[in-house]
Formats: sequence, C-alpha cells, structure tokens
Amino acid sequence: MSRRMSRRDLLRAAPIAGAGAAAVAVGVAARAPEPAHRTRGQCRFCLLHCDLAGQVSGTRLLRVDGDTGGETRGFLCQHGHALPSVVHSPERLRTPLVRRGDRLVETSWDEALAFVGERMAQVRALFGPEAVAFQTGWPLVRHPLMEWIQRLARAWGTPNVASVASLCETAGRMGQALTVGSKYRHDLRRTRTLVVWGANPTHSAPLLAHVVARKATDGRLVVVDPVRTELAAVATEHLAVRPGTDGALALGLIHVLVSEGLVDAPLLQEQTVGFDALSALAASYPPPRTAALTGVPADQILRTARLIAAETPTGIWSGLGVEHHENGVQTVRAIAALEALCRRTDEPEIRQDLTPVHPGNVTGPLPALPRLSTPEPVPPAPRARPVGGDAYPLFEMFNREAQGNGLSRAILEDRPYPVRALVLIASNALVTAPGSQELQRAADRLELLVSVDPFLTASGRRANVVLPAATFAEAEGVVPSQHQAWPDWKVVFELARAMGLGAWFPWKSWAEAEGAPRVAVAAAPELAPGFDRGEDAPRVGTPSGKIELASGLLARAGHPALPEWTPPSLRPSAGFPLTLVTGPRTRAYINSQFRQVARIRLLEPEPVVRVHPEAARAAGVEHGRRAAVVSPHGRVELRISVTTDVRPDVAVMPAGWEEANANTLIDGERLDPISGFPAFRSGVCRLERLDPTHG
Repeated sequence: MSRRMSRRDLLRAAPIAGAGAAAVAVGVAARAPEPAHRTRGQCRFCLLHCDLAGQVSGTRLLRVDGDTGGETRGFLCQHGHALPSVVHSPERLRTPLVRRGDRLVETSWDEALAFVGERMAQVRALFGPEAVAFQTGWPLVRHPLMEWIQRLARAWGTPNVASVASLCETAGRMGQALTVGSKYRHDLRRTRTLVVWGANPTHSAPLLAHVVARKATDGRLVVVDPVRTELAAVATEHLAVRPGTDGALALGLIHVLVSEGLVDAPLLQEQTVGFDALSALAASYPPPRTAALTGVPADQILRTARLIAAETPTGIWSGLGVEHHENGVQTVRAIAALEALCRRTDEPEIRQDLTPVHPGNVTGPLPALPRLSTPEPVPPAPRARPVGGDAYPLFEMFNREAQGNGLSRAILEDRPYPVRALVLIASNALVTAPGSQELQRAADRLELLVSVDPFLTASGRRANVVLPAATFAEAEGVVPSQHQAWPDWKVVFELARAMGLGAWFPWKSWAEAEGAPRVAVAAAPELAPGFDRGEDAPRVGTPSGKIELASGLLARAGHPALPEWTPPSLRPSAGFPLTLVTGPRTRAYINSQFRQVARIRLLEPEPVVRVHPEAARAAGVEHGRRAAVVSPHGRVELRISVTTDVRPDVAVMPAGWEEANANTLIDGERLDPISGFPAFRSGVCRLERLDPTHG
C-alpha cells in the first residue's frame, strides 16, 4: 500500500534521483582521460528548458549539473542529470540503417538518403505529393525546427505534417483559446487558491513543485484527480473524480457559485459572452446529481466551490488528465469558464499568456493560432487539405497541420486519399499513438517508413530506413557529436536535397538558415475572422474580444456553443468492470523516452498497473504478482500494484512501454469530435489472474 506523503516528503522527492546521478558522475569524472572543460546549454527533455552546465573531456560528457547562474537557479531533475547516460548509451544508433529483406543493415548516409529520395519519387508518381507525411514527437514540441519541416513539406506539395499536438496539449490550448483567447499559465505568486485538475506537476513540472506544494501549507490547494497523487495527499481538498466526468464536475461547481451568489455578476455581464446561458446550463447540475455522476461527494462539491469563490484570485492548472477524453475540449472550456466565474473586480491578473514558464525564455504571447514564417521564396500552398482537415477543421485551424490520429485510416483505407510514405522524426508513433494494432498494420502497407531518432525504437525496427539523430546536447554544443549522428536540422535539410528540393534549402548551417530574413506564411482562408487579431487586439483574443462562455466559433463549426458535458461512449460493464486510465506521467519517464537508459530504468524497471484492494480482490489478483489487463481491443500482461491511492472502480497504467503497450488497449476511433484527441483516460478493462508460473 502507498503511504501518505507529507509536504516535506514531496519537496524532497524531486531532486533525489538527480542527486544520485550526480554522485555517480563524480566517479566518472575522476577517471577522465583529459582535462575537462565546462559547457552550458538548456535541457530539452521537457518544456521547462532548465539551464544546465556540463563537464566535457574530449568527446565525452562526464556529468551535468543545473547551472546556478541560469534562470532556473541550478535546478535539474533526474532526466537532466542522466544526460551523459543518454548521450553515451551503448544502444545509441551509430550509423544509418537500410532494410534488406527482413533485416536492417548498416549503410552510409549517402546510400540511405539516396534510397529515401528514390522511394519518395516513386510514391509521388503513383499517388501524388500528399501521399507523403511527416510526423514528429515530443522532443520537437515548440522547437524552431518545426517551421523547417513545414517548409520541406510545402516544397514537396504535401500538407501532411503531424506532430505530438495530435494527442498532447492541443485540446487544452484549443479549449482555453476558444474561451479566453489564448493558452495561459498562472502567476503562482499572485494566485491565492490553486486548483490542480488532471495534472501532476510533481512529475511533469518538478521545477515548480515546491511553489504548488506551498499552497497546501496555506490551506488553498485543490486537486481533482482519480488518483491520490503526492499533491493530492497533502491538498486541502482532493476530489477523486470518476474518469471522464470532469466536465460535469465543473458545471456542478459553477451551479454552486451561481446559485449561492458567489460571482461578481456585474463584472461577468461586462466582460463575458454567454453568462446567462451558462448559468441556465449549470442549473441542471445541482450537487446531488453532480455527485451521482462524478463520484465526488455533494458536501465536498459545496466546500470546494465556496473555497475557490472566497479565497481569490483562483487559478486552475488543468492537464492531460482533462484532455484525454472524448469530451476533452468542452471539459477544458467548462474549467476555464469556472475560473472566469471566480474573477473579482480590482484583483491582480494572474493569467499569463506567455511560455515557457521561466523568464529567460519568454518570447512573447503564445497565440491562439500559429503564426508561421519562412524565408523567401515561400513554397506554394499544397493543393490538398491535410489528413483530418475535413473531420476536425478546428484542429486544422488551431494547428495548421494534419491530425495524426487519422494517418492510419489514410494508409489503410485511402481516406481522404492514400498516404504511402511516412517520415517519423523524434517520434515512436507505434508505441505512443492510440490504436497500436491498427498502426502496425498500416506500417506494413507503407511503401516507405523512415525513422529519425538517436535510438532504434519499436517504430524504427519496422522502418525501411533508420537515420541516427544527435541528441539536443550534441546539436546545441554541450558535447561534440557522437558516432555518425547528425543534428535534426541537418537530417531535414539533407532529406530535402535527396528529395530534389535543394533549391528551397540553400543554407549550409543552422545559424545561416535561422538568420535568413523571414516573411509570414499566409493563413488559410477559412480561419475564423477576428480571431487572435495580433498586437492591436483587445486583451482577450477571442473574436468578440470578451471571455466567451458561449463560443460563436464552436456554434459555426456545428458544435455546442456552451461547454456541454457528454458522458463517455464506453462505460464499465459486467465484462469490463473497471475504467482504464492510461498514460499518467511517472517520475522516471517522459512518453517512451529513457527506457534504454539504465540509470533511469533503475527508478522504474518495469510497468505496473495500479488497482484498489477491492478491485484486486474481485479479480483474484495479488500485489506484486503479474496479471493480464484485458480491454475490448487488446490484452497486456504486467505486474499488479495494489494501492488505496486509486478509486475502487479504476485501473491506472503507464504508457510508453513496448513490452506492455497501453495503446493496444485503447480504441483509436474514440476521439474528441472537436480536437480528434484520443480517450486515453476513459477506457474500460478487466483484470485476469495468471498462472503462478508467470511470476
């Protein structure tokens, strides 16, 4: 059973692994063959971009510490400290690979690129330029290379660039932007009451964990999560919501605020659109009904609503636990509306439309709509719409890219047209995307699959060509390049030349390309007029210039204008009695990264599924033993962890493990109708006892 953590435990937890990594690195430094010199850079394992200082001897990165002179003041989590083990992993790719029959064999860069160029030309001749797609993963989120991948795709004539935005963060950004005009963070110093909803900053943003935990000491921390996380264990209120019902809970809290007169009605009438309509919608969610829907007791709903209305300013930090449902965008909107109803006249503004989270990297507003630019000449717009553009036009509008969850359908069923070549750049889609069985069938139908990655991933092992990429530490000068790996920018530029697009990529270095004068890439004509109107727009960047509790843009797109809640289409039954939650971040891993790094693997050597003692007894499974998790779509075997930290009707398992791939249990067709996001956090499953010989 998991013990309850104190706030002291919570604050101590984040740096422990990093300190151990640093201690091991000291021993490595003592054996260094050459005098070490110091380098500096920024960690890119997550979006916090912590400043780091490395010690390098020759071509070897001996150790990494947090840079005490940087904006993050010396903080570095276990992932940053493990960077030397990533750079020098014995499992790093050392040379390009090309498939010969059923084997991948070593080859030269010239031969590998020539193979790709030749096969690309064949695909275009048979199926058209849009039959080529590019898909990127977590390491390229908000990375400047994305604009160059877009340039490559446009020059080729394909609209099909998909990124991790197809299943991460974007539903939240869309929901917040549709309501208040932009994705936002909070000034945690000015925030009096903090609600952490479907997020776990202890794991996903450890740099800020101590600031969040301090709200618990002040008695003003609310956590909404079906799991009792470290933060939930010390929170003022922990609302253990039934997965997939967060939108109903938000409307129930709004009901209390309105019915008890806990809102600044004149302010809301002046600054919002749709307050009266939202109040009418929330009237059908009184505490007893909301409690029945969500599993949160009615008295706790009342206490929480009164707390967030009285102890203002109130900020709500929502995460992927809210987005990964069929009703994700509307749930984000309901939560954003709830926060708007807690606003008070003359209170300090706590919402910051800026990213990342520490001042040294703030570059300006994070716009609701992407603002692409590229050097002249600007490649012409592709003739076709991207995959997913017809089904999810608002996703296309907010991202200017393909919805990657539609690629397998385009490959297998030629809808909306055939896709026959796929280039994965820092993406392990066969493990990280929903519907993994379908993706594997799709991979077999491709004429060309290319993987660009520092490691041979599960996706790479099915590829025709594997190209070894440098880590960010090599690409940004923290340590010299290893083996025959190239930085991502060089891979993209040389791919362009191999595809006959060298005239669009004349630059010989990243610095030269980034320094070239830029012009804006024209927006698609169907973008909503008046949305995100730039520097001269009102403070709220919605089409109305106000907080839109009722969204006119959603209504025009055929969706409810109000943040209506719809229950999950798949619910527990006698055959599958548990709600399956997949993918919550663990301390050790980020998506499928770090499984090849022994130092990180020691922290979490194998995947486990967490279940309540009641669920374990009902299924006849035991703590520490292996069991099967079975859904309507697949079956995996892994070890059981019995804990009271999860709801009795829920099973929680991590994603990113090839040997226990959670995405084989997820229906790739259950998608949010607005964003196309998968329902990672509201599947169904049962547990099956295994023969004792399974361990």
